[in-house]
Amino acid sequence: VGWPDLALTSLPSRRKTYSLPWSAFPKSFVEDVDLWLSRLACEDLFADDGPARALRPATCAHRRGQIQRFASATVHRGVDPTEIRVLADLVSIDRYKLGLRFLIERAGGAPTEAIYGIATALKHVARHHVQVDEDRLRRLSALCRRVCVKKKGLRDKNRACLRQFDDPRNVSLLLGLPEQLVRKAAREPKTRKAALKVQMAVAIELLLMAPIRRKNLASLHLERHFVRSRAAKPGIVHLVIPGNEVKNGEDLEFELPGHLVKLIDLYRREYRPLLLSGPNDWLFPGRGSGHKVLHALSGQISRTIFENTGLHVSVHQFRHIGAKLYLDANPGNYEVVRRTLAHSTIDTTTEHYTGFETRSAARLYDETILKLRQSHRRSGAVNAAVAKEKARA
Repeated sequence: VGWPDLALTSLPSRRKTYSLPWSAFPKSFVEDVDLWLSRLACEDLFADDGPARALRPATCAHRRGQIQRFASATVHRGVDPTEIRVLADLVSIDRYKLGLRFLIERAGGAPTEAIYGIATALKHVARHHVQVDEDRLRRLSALCRRVCVKKKGLRDKNRACLRQFDDPRNVSLLLGLPEQLVRKAAREPKTRKAALKVQMAVAIELLLMAPIRRKNLASLHLERHFVRSRAAKPGIVHLVIPGNEVKNGEDLEFELPGHLVKLIDLYRREYRPLLLSGPNDWLFPGRGSGHKVLHALSGQISRTIFENTGLHVSVHQFRHIGAKLYLDANPGNYEVVRRTLAHSTIDTTTEHYTGFETRSAARLYDETILKLRQSHRRSGAVNAAVAKEKARA
């Protein structure tokens, strides 16, 4: 019996998209968008009108998407795509209102962070690229402020993640997972399956000891990012990531603890070779000579954590988890967290994490009150005994 003679078709997408393809717009508009983005990326280092610091490729891609969505919004509101010839055609007062109204209605009638981001991006286009007059810029700024939505602190999904770690049992499960994975791998034959367990142990322990962003984790290079104090072992190993590879431009440097260095050495010596398909110098090798794709590594880490602990944790949330665990043990010590996470200012740190150490602070407060109570009880008992003795005399 053979397979039934059926043609497989792709499932229809349930995502309600409104963004039109770039081909729906005039070529001149696409070229003008490219010109603006090349300026943001500082492709001409010595351009007189370039920004002070180049935007990262991911940020430029995000800006491109914002412009595409706004242009599409105006089309859905009745603007003919052929009338959008350059970026200046989007930042008239009427078109600006038109696009924002569509986006707000689509979002249920209220502004969102995403809409505010689009409004801000178009206002920057008007100011720096189109160079509108002061009156129009003032009016655009006023409209932008009306849709301003800035949520301070952590987003709800990150707060939900951190609540898991109010339970000491969950803290133990996560902190003990790397060692557990290595023990499991040691009981198995040295195969690719076992090697992936040790790779996950290395990744999770690195995130616990050196809370870097997921893009930096995926692109760790054995020769460029790991600096040994001496060629022969043992020695001190630093994880060094230059600022031009970091989201906020801050240099990162961590002295790795000895147990993590031993784990990385074990992985490199006995397990990493099982994952190679050729010469490769990345800590987490992918196919060929490249490193593992970002979303693949992130997905593997999250699945490994859930399958072994039942906890829902993304790679980026390790930074928040580390901050929470440190502040739980050291309430109010934001400067250490700021330096560890390489925040540019202490305001970023306090805005994100103020309040998460309240539980620990309350516990320390209660302990202090209880100690004072016991001290006063002892003092009262001593005074009573002395008074009693005097009465007898």
